[in-house]
Amino acid sequence: MQPVTILSLTGECRAFIAFEAAFAIDLARAAERFPASAREALPQSRRVPADADFSQKPLRIVIERAPVAIGAWRTESAVEVTLYDFGAVSVSFRMPVAGSPAELRALAAALWNNPVLAASARACVEETLATLGDAAARPEMRGAPEDYIVFVVDPASTGGVAPSVAAFGAANLAALVRLEDQPLSAAEIADATATPLAYGEHDLVLVDWAAAFVVDAQPAATLAVLELANVQLVELKHLDSELDRGLDQVWAMANDRSLFSRFRLRANLRKLAELELEGAALFDGVTNALKLFGDAFLARVQRAAGRRFRIEDWEKSIARKLETLGSVSERLEGRQSQYRSEVLEWIIIALIAFEIVRTFL
Repeated sequence: MQPVTILSLTGECRAFIAFEAAFAIDLARAAERFPASAREALPQSRRVPADADFSQKPLRIVIERAPVAIGAWRTESAVEVTLYDFGAVSVSFRMPVAGSPAELRALAAALWNNPVLAASARACVEETLATLGDAAARPEMRGAPEDYIVFVVDPASTGGVAPSVAAFGAANLAALVRLEDQPLSAAEIADATATPLAYGEHDLVLVDWAAAFVVDAQPAATLAVLELANVQLVELKHLDSELDRGLDQVWAMANDRSLFSRFRLRANLRKLAELELEGAALFDGVTNALKLFGDAFLARVQRAAGRRFRIEDWEKSIARKLETLGSVSERLEGRQSQYRSEVLEWIIIALIAFEIVRTFL
């Protein structure tokens, strides 16, 4: 028997755009400056483990912006801005969608690195940082933003058909999660649709590196996990870039053979220690922001996003660079100890010489 094909669907498209906006954000003080309250970390439901929660619950605010036109679609005027304690800000746009999976390909392609949407998101973050004031430590948007698209489908629009890759069409789903309106190869389609997830018989989650496809009547928890994964990616990329610059400075310190290099060594060690501490603190805050233990559905979604975003590779790269910083720091400290020993030796020699001269005189 041929599988039943879903010809039309209704739901919404969520566009998450994450920025590295500050070194840290005091969420308690931030809540006092916005007409909003700290949101529930994860909406409670049977699919959420009892011990699942954010280490520090982010703050979500809603601001009004002019709708952004993307082809035949328009974003809603209400834009959600989520603040994280480790300095990241995520902007979420919502667009109602309706049509067949094939018809939504045009929207998917238009959302690929959309400059208008990115500019609107940046304006939202700048406005938010201005309101935060000193509640944001060292506010500065550094690096490129990271965007992620999620197509959310209402299960009621499937006409009672159990959602599956075959029901929506593997080629259509692959095009949506790759944000592509051109035909894809069989290998690309197979890779994009290889690991679908489901909690109930009317659910479907397909996570890829550019976008995700979610069929769920209560998608809030899944969206929170995907949004955080996108935030983690932008933070890890930022930290990796900062450590690259720091390592360049460190090698310059280590190879400094100028006349006054010894006098700059203490200041250089202080800078190096600050870089190590800040990098380790941000790394720990980002990687441990959300606790999802066990084999729960959301943990599987988080792992799927981590694999697609190559989060583990970014973490290994950062861990290696932090280890290198620590190794260079130890060598510079050893060099400083050597300098101190040499200075003490010269002082002792000078005192002995002074006593000898004094005796003869």
